[in-house]
Amino acid sequence: MEPIKVIFQSMEDCQKFVIAVENYPFNIDLQSGRQIIDGKSILGILGFGLYRTLDLRLHTDDEKLAEEILNKIEFCICRENMSIAI
Repeated sequence: MEPIKVIFQSMEDCQKFVIAVENYPFNIDLQSGRQIIDGKSILGILGFGLYRTLDLRLHTDDEKLAEEILNKIEFCICRENMSIAI
């Protein structure tokens, strides 16, 4: 599966993301540059920092589960004209 761009704008976004993905039976990674962390780790996500665009990789071939996750985490998926209020 192609990487999906995500961004976390608050600690609550990070927490909602981890709760949404933690029970899936496959690896979920977030990448920034050459650094890759476990997407099920709130501390790892916060270590990257907020307001950074990250690449999300779902390590599954099950398109139904992938779509289910993407629907749950829609709040943090980057859109082309997404604006960030700082």
